Amino acid sequence: MIILRKTAFISIFLLSLVVKIQAQDVALVLSGGGAKGLSHVGVLKALEEYEIPIDYIVGNSMGAIVGGLYASGYSPDEIEALVKSEEFRYWVTGTIDERFFNYRLEDPNPSWITFPFSIKKPFVSGLPSSLISPYLMDYAVMELFSKASAASGYDFDSLFVPFRCVASDVDSSVLVVLRNGQLGSAIRASATFPLLIKPLRIDDRLLFDGGMFNNFPTDIARKEFDPDLIIGSVAAGNYDAPRDNDVISQLQNMLMRKADLTLPDEDGVLIRSLVGPAGILDFARVQMFIDSGYQAALRSIPLIKARINRKADTVLLKEHRNSFQQKLPALQFDSIIVRGVKPTQAHYIHRKLNYNNAISSISELKANYFNLLADDKISYIFPQMVYDTINQQFNLLLDVTLSEPFLAEIGGNISSSATNQAFVGLSYRKLSSIGSRYGVNAYFGRFYSSVQGVVRYDLPGAQPFFAQFRGQLSRKDYFKNSTYFFEDPTPAFIIENESGLSIEIGHSMGNNLKVALGMAGGRRGFDYYQSNNFSRNDTADISQFDFLKPKLGVYYNSLNKKYLANAGMRWFVELAYFTGKQTNRPGSNLNRALIFSENQAYYRFKVHYDNFFAHTGQFTFGFLGEAVLSDQPLQSNYTATVLASPVFEPVNEMKTLFLERYRAFNYVGGGLKFIYNPLRNLDLRAEAYVFQPYERIINQEINEKPVLGLRFPNASFLFSGRVVVNTPLGPLSAAVNFYDREDNKFLFVINFGYLLFNRSNFD
Repeated sequence: MIILRKTAFISIFLLSLVVKIQAQDVALVLSGGGAKGLSHVGVLKALEEYEIPIDYIVGNSMGAIVGGLYASGYSPDEIEALVKSEEFRYWVTGTIDERFFNYRLEDPNPSWITFPFSIKKPFVSGLPSSLISPYLMDYAVMELFSKASAASGYDFDSLFVPFRCVASDVDSSVLVVLRNGQLGSAIRASATFPLLIKPLRIDDRLLFDGGMFNNFPTDIARKEFDPDLIIGSVAAGNYDAPRDNDVISQLQNMLMRKADLTLPDEDGVLIRSLVGPAGILDFARVQMFIDSGYQAALRSIPLIKARINRKADTVLLKEHRNSFQQKLPALQFDSIIVRGVKPTQAHYIHRKLNYNNAISSISELKANYFNLLADDKISYIFPQMVYDTINQQFNLLLDVTLSEPFLAEIGGNISSSATNQAFVGLSYRKLSSIGSRYGVNAYFGRFYSSVQGVVRYDLPGAQPFFAQFRGQLSRKDYFKNSTYFFEDPTPAFIIENESGLSIEIGHSMGNNLKVALGMAGGRRGFDYYQSNNFSRNDTADISQFDFLKPKLGVYYNSLNKKYLANAGMRWFVELAYFTGKQTNRPGSNLNRALIFSENQAYYRFKVHYDNFFAHTGQFTFGFLGEAVLSDQPLQSNYTATVLASPVFEPVNEMKTLFLERYRAFNYVGGGLKFIYNPLRNLDLRAEAYVFQPYERIINQEINEKPVLGLRFPNASFLFSGRVVVNTPLGPLSAAVNFYDREDNKFLFVINFGYLLFNRSNFD
């Protein structure tokens, strides 16, 4: 009997050992590495191609993203298509925020940096928490992983492949293993590289990239899953020693603990991708990284097969993946829950999302969601979708952080010409059942100075409306930016003053389109000499127009930058009616009795179209066109008439010069733009335009009324070549422009910053 028992025990032990050998659980561990971590995609492709089983996945940072996608049921081919897409590059680098936010179709200003603050809190300055905008990444991880989270019951062991990722709790200086909850949030936390991406709070812990403590978590794979074999894929390396003059290298070494990137032979097989030197955000070489991972895995396949005596049958794996994918619920949500704000503010957010109009799918939500993020009274939103098993739909949870109520702005333009200017602005933002903003700004410079106050109210909803009130004083001194010689017949001394109040009400249709009705009133005046033959003791001619201006317009803007854009489109159609009293007073060198004063009324119809219509590799092509139709009357002298006429200014530096050859009551103008983008932040631009007036304004004798010339006279041309380096503060550009004028046809100018001004009522 004893012999039989011993025999049975030995048989059971041997059978279990055979089963264990046959099962041979395999864990795949994927390191971090930024863009280089995309080599893991090639590793996955090779492992599936050669039927290597993957029973568990553990990842950090980019390894968590790639591993999480695989664990969610995405095939290697689907993951490859995703990471090679432009959309993926956008959300891992945060490079298209301006397309989404687009300044809410408001007038851009030349600010370089902004300082949000509150008078209730002490002012704290320091480094930003996120150099890469996290908004696109937050939305993407919600969209990519919410369905798999719901299908697994928020248990990472129940995913297509059991999964773990790691993150760092800096407060307690420990590595955190994420094994349940929101899969997208866990992956987002694991990929939060310090200073680059805003940290994420999970279970009241502020979490950063797991690479701060363990960038290659093979020990976590052993503790969590106890696999028979580990396949480790390493795409990262430890940072070089910090350099004396390199702050980034110093921070990297301070923040990221040196990782053990080895794997003992008894534990498994190490795959090391030979990607070479590359930056964390070097996503321009995605295919190279994938190929390097694939080739590295192929080199290791014989060794892996020698350690594993079972295969992952391709047909069965596909059936298993299809079965898991069929369990994924549709991204339909039943309710929106707003957290972190007051009830009135939550009501505003609901209306801004247009939730009451039965938006219930993720595709319907996206545009309204980014429209909400564009609201300057909201600082940050972290979205999550939580599945309700009873209703079998998701609840959309929005954790909202409001902006500090005050916003200070500093900027301007530094130029080799006389258009240097400083800009300061201060705004107060308030959010309740409506949104409101009160702001004032000022420009200081030799050429341009201005003070403007703005009050704006936003009423959200299915048909969102806004109302904006604006008051402005501004002055342009063309003489201080002049390079004319006194023998030049074009007047050199010109000063433009404008003051006025305006109101604009309209309907916003998303971020990009609005319809607006407005009314403005005020005074526009010019001080000028009709020739350059004047002395210090002479007084200038004065031309004043006291006006009222109703207008109606439709405006669209999807340009990706507020200045020197290289993608997107902007167009508007505007009809305005000017009525008021025009007065011209001659200066001391003319007969002062010849005062001209009359009531004038005229309309102006303007169409503007600017579109970057084609992108091919590093090349971009754009078209800009503009047309003005008006019945504006002539004034008592040529200079006053030309100064008051509409002007074609497709190149920004033209706004600082009096160029009479590009002014007319009725005209069409247009041209082509060519941009070569050899590096991410470098643009080489070439532009060529033609200006065709319907009738030119013809000068008579000084102080005589001008006349209109022949129809369709000779056109004027304009050329511009420019090098633009986009820096974190603003663009640095060097341009050579050709203008149609008597002298100084070529103008070379260097600018750092933004050559932008407060909007005139006559633009």
